[in-house]
Amino acid sequence: MSSNGRERMLDLLTDQILFGLNAEESAELKELEKFYPELKKDNSLELTASAIGLTNLDEIEPMPEHLRSKILADASAFFAKKSSETQLNEELQPTFSFEPKRPFIQWLGWAFAGIACLALGFSIWINLQKPKELIVEVPKKVLTTNEQYNELLASAKDLKKTNWVNPANDKEVLGEVVWSEAEQKGFMKFKGLAVNDVTKEEYQLWIFDETQDEKTPIDGGVFDIKENGEVLVPIKANLKFKNPKLFAITKEKPGGVMVSDRKRIAAIAKVTI
Repeated sequence: MSSNGRERMLDLLTDQILFGLNAEESAELKELEKFYPELKKDNSLELTASAIGLTNLDEIEPMPEHLRSKILADASAFFAKKSSETQLNEELQPTFSFEPKRPFIQWLGWAFAGIACLALGFSIWINLQKPKELIVEVPKKVLTTNEQYNELLASAKDLKKTNWVNPANDKEVLGEVVWSEAEQKGFMKFKGLAVNDVTKEEYQLWIFDETQDEKTPIDGGVFDIKENGEVLVPIKANLKFKNPKLFAITKEKPGGVMVSDRKRIAAIAKVTI
């Protein structure tokens, strides 16, 4: 066939890679493959498309000027050599049989692929030279007792409150207790509760609620009163409490007890709501 047939096949191969072919074009390409089988086996067009795609990668670092100049110089020398070889083949063609000439676009595909690979390799090398960012985990802030108390007051929707009173005189208010059953949190405020001798005794909280027998109330934790001013103490219940009816503070030996004899009750808080 004429040179027009070769050019038409190259056009169809290009369209096939970039856009795809319809049924009529596919049939035409199949027919042309019989006359130019060497073009069917050539993969330079695919390499060209891949090279162009690689050159658009956002992550590739700009190529240094000296490296770019070297690649362009090598490419110029490469094409000059291929041009010389092509001219020689054309002069000797009448006498000798040579392998069919490769179209310029095939050599261009290899050149693009080479340049793209060099650029990608250079980008990877640059990224390896960058110092790795040190990720420092910021520790979660530990809230103070006052901050935890204020947070509970602001967030709990089922907050309940009642006063601590002297068991010998229920008119003498010693502070208050607030709690949230949903969040299983609570705090005790005291003002006027006597300072305890930590070497001999500790205060212990007991929670009487509907989940426990009255003889075995829930242990709410031990604490000390170290000053005469207002003191805020978190509740540290060892069991889940539900619908408390009464809170009681007793004086026990250091470390607390499993079951109190309730002989030394320091404060009580009845739930009337």
